[in-house]
Order: sequence, then C-alpha cells, then structure tokens
Amino acid sequence: MSFIQKFAFRNIGRNKRRSLLAVISVTLSIMLIVFLQGFVGGFLDNLVHNYTKNETGHIRIATDQFEEKAKFKPVTENIKDPDRILQTISQNEEINKNIRIMTKRIVFGVLLSHDGNNKTAIAYAGDPEKEKELLMLNNSVLPGGRYIENENETIIGKKLAEDLNYELGDEINVLTQGSDYALHLKKFKIVGLFETGLGMYDEKLFQIPLISAQELLRMPGETQQIIIMLNNYHDSDKVAEQINNLLKDNEIAVSSWTEIGTYYFYIEMAAQIYGWYYIVIAFLGAFIIANIMMMVVLERRKEIGIIKSLGFSNKQVLSMFVFEGMILGFIGSIIGSLIGVGIVTILHYHGLDFSKMLSSIDMPLSSIVYFRLNVMNVITAILLGTAVSTVISFIPSRRAEKMKIVDSLKSV
Repeated sequence: MSFIQKFAFRNIGRNKRRSLLAVISVTLSIMLIVFLQGFVGGFLDNLVHNYTKNETGHIRIATDQFEEKAKFKPVTENIKDPDRILQTISQNEEINKNIRIMTKRIVFGVLLSHDGNNKTAIAYAGDPEKEKELLMLNNSVLPGGRYIENENETIIGKKLAEDLNYELGDEINVLTQGSDYALHLKKFKIVGLFETGLGMYDEKLFQIPLISAQELLRMPGETQQIIIMLNNYHDSDKVAEQINNLLKDNEIAVSSWTEIGTYYFYIEMAAQIYGWYYIVIAFLGAFIIANIMMMVVLERRKEIGIIKSLGFSNKQVLSMFVFEGMILGFIGSIIGSLIGVGIVTILHYHGLDFSKMLSSIDMPLSSIVYFRLNVMNVITAILLGTAVSTVISFIPSRRAEKMKIVDSLKSV
C-alpha cells in the first residue's frame, strides 16, 4: 500500500462521525438504485412477457404477406405446411435448447351478434394445452365454468358476454370470412367465462381450439403464425437469425419481437430514461461527500502545507483527497448494494401485488410484479457509486492541490 493510500485511510478514521455520515449517504442512494433496478427490470420483464405471450411471441414465424398486413390479422396469408417447420426446428439441438414453447396460432377479428346487440371481438385459436402457458386464460375462468376440452367449445371474456347477453352454456354464432374469401358460420358452446382484470381481453377476446378455427376458416392443416417463446427473451434476435438461416425459405418471415411494431422502442426508451435516473440518484447520494471533502480541505490547510514542504507533489496531494472520497464511496456502495440485494431477493420470489393500481390500466401486465435479480445490476451500482463519489471528490480536492505552501502554513 502506497503512502498516499495510507494517508487516505488514516484521514477517514480521524473523524469517524463525518466519515460515517458520508458512507450512510452513499449507502442509501445505492440501496435505492439497486431497489429501482430490480423493480424497473421486473416491471419491464412483466410487460415484455405478457405482450409477447399474448401478441407476438418472442419469435413469430409467418409468411411475408402476413407480416405486411399483420395489423389487419389476415387469414388469407397462411403457412401451408407448419408441421414441417416445427419438425425442422425441433430437430436442431442448438436452437431447440433455447425454446420453451413452440405452437401454432390463428388470431382473427369477428363481429358477434346476440339479442340485437353487436360487438367486434377477437378470436384466439391455438392448442388449448399450450395456450395454458401462453394466454393462461384457464387461470381466470370464473367458478361454474371450465377450460376448453373439446372441439367447438369456447371461453369468452366476462365483459364481452355481458355486453352481448351471453350466459354460460349458450352458443355463439361466429360469422367470418375464411381463407377462400367466402363467409362461413360456425357455432361454439360457451363452457367458461374468464375475467383477467384487463379490459383489452375481458371486453373483446374469446378463445377456441385451433382445429375448430381451421375448419371455420377453411384452412385445414394450415396456420396463420407460429409462436415461439424462449427461455430468455434477450436471446430473441440471435435465435430468430438462427431459425431464419435454418429454414432458408424466401416466403417465410422469421421475426423477433424487437422487430414487430414499436413496443421494443418504448421498452428501450424506458430503460435508458431510468438509467439516467440512477446516475442522478448516485450524484445526490455522493453530494454530501463533496461537502465533507470541502470541510476537510479547509481544516487541513496547515497539514497540506507541511506535506507539500516535505516533498509531496501537487498531484500526490490531489490523489490523497480523491482516494479518500473514493474509499468512502466504495464502502457505502458495497453496504448499499448488499442491503438492496437483500430486499430485491425477497421481492424476486414473493413479488409486489399491484392489483388495485393496475385494475384501471388497460395494459398487458400481471398484477404481481416479481423484481429482477441480476448480478450485473449490483456490480453496476457498486461501480456507479464508487465512480460518482470519486468524480465529485475531485472538485474540493483540486483546491487542496492548488494551495501554496506559504499560505497553508500561515493558516491556523
């Protein structure tokens, strides 16, 4: 350990209360940063998870023509041989190890009519067993009803059923345009009403089996899209590129969720905004270090003059005070990170219930937000706290560097 470092450690111990105040200030700011990183990360994970599983998947495979008209949910631009694509992907071990769920899905709009009431609705058709892990509407079916078990059965949003005067056990007549551009009618029995708490689903959505939708839309063996959910959504771009290279089909589009719509742009923008918030919080926490270092410099003017007269250069004096601020920031960052990690770990497993707050927000969010537990966030917080404390210590330390020996020795 150099003389500069020894002097810095000694000076920290000379006024324990003042040093403790600086450490506490940094501790609180870094603890808040780690907490916010966990909360914001968990919130964004929640948002991405629900958006992708309900809308796009982490990766969506469809025809080029479908992607061009995707916002209209066309049923005329379909994948002719989806089973071949599924089999090809499943046989590739490198790709398959990243995949959690892979399923066929058809989404189309209809106009429902009953007892003189008309309402637009959206039909979700897929493998009922796999949709238990995607839409998860089976968890929201109200008492007295049940989830889809057979063909020509449906579960429907409670608010949609109320608007059309439907009750459990009724049949709904679905009239829509098929893949052959002709109108087709099919009846579905309501076996369950679901209530998710999200108006965008409860007011407009009903779910039917994939095979029934294929029959209604005159697209046997075909599908509108293939939805893929990964173990880690951050791998979406990489895996999408691997699948695209594997299929080598000019008529098939393999799209990561980051390429579909503007959702990814808003997620990234939110992450960047909060990143600046963390820096501001770190500076606020370290601001007290600047004040303390300023007082230290003024109190030790005579000492500064003595050590300069003994041969210490201006840069060595500057380094001594900057290093002192860095040590205080590092100690506070470590303690704050440990406390923050403890809180985030508890909320990572138990989550926070935002049911009342989210009940009035029409967004694809689960009511319980589980905080993100990420080692890199902790390391970033420690480095941020230490770096900011070091930078903010530089200003008062410059004053010590510029002091003249004669003026310093004259001070009391």
